[in-house]
Formats: sequence, structure tokens, C-alpha cells
Amino acid sequence: MEIVRLLEEFEVVVEECSRIPMTGKVIIHEDTLYNFLDKFRAMLPEAVREAEWIIRERERILKDAEKEGEAIIETAKNKLQRIAGESEIVKLAKAQGDEIIDSAKNVAREVTQGAFSYADEVMAQLQMELEKTLQVVKKGREELRHNIREKKS
Repeated sequence: MEIVRLLEEFEVVVEECSRIPMTGKVIIHEDTLYNFLDKFRAMLPEAVREAEWIIRERERILKDAEKEGEAIIETAKNKLQRIAGESEIVKLAKAQGDEIIDSAKNVAREVTQGAFSYADEVMAQLQMELEKTLQVVKKGREELRHNIREKKS
């Protein structure tokens, strides 16, 4: 993700800044800070678009899984009807058909669950990245406000 690269670059800049002894604070050039803030602002819409794409992809995966499950169930029902038409093995056909339908439902359920899990994992990762970005932006704004107050003093 591009935003992670920018965060790492910002971290390197902060680590290389001059430090104020015994305060845990650094001195960062105002233009450098504003430059990074502008880049973060520009990247946030991209992260949001990526999240929207993930949601659309999740919906597509779920619809595909549902269609696949329905097709399996329909195939099972057709097979059941065909087998049930034979008078000598009606009971066996019904049992096999029920078994096929149950199996198809289980497969559809597993595919759907897998799609939900995948979408959740991807969205959790995106959430973590966005939270990191937000923390960096908040910290940058706090330091900027602090620097502004110090310059006024």
C-alpha cells in the first residue's frame, strides 16, 4: 500500500530530525510537515476507494457463492426427480437426493463463510492501516500546534 510507504518515509524523517534534549521532542521543518500532511490527505481518498472496491469485491464473491450454491441445489433436485421416477428405487433416490442437497447446502455455506472471512480479514487490515495514518496525522497536527504556540511565546 502506498500510504504505508509514505508513513515509513515520514517516520524516517522524524527519526532524523534534531531533538530537543530531555523532552522527547523533535524539531521538524514546517514545510516538511505540511508536505507530508498534504500527501496523506491526497492518499486518503485512494484508501477509501480501495475499501469501497473491497466491499464490492466481497459482494461479488458472495453473489457468486450464492449462485454456485443454488446451481448445486438445482442440480441435486433435478437428479433427485430423475432418480425418483424409477419406481423400484424411490426410497434410495430420495435418500441420495436429500444427501446431495444437504451436501450442496454445506458447500454453499462453506463458500459463503470463506468469502465473509476473507472480506473481514482484508477490511481489518485496511482498518489498521487507516488507523495508523490517522494517528500520524493527529500527531503531526499536535506537534504543529505546539510549534505554533512556541513561536507565539
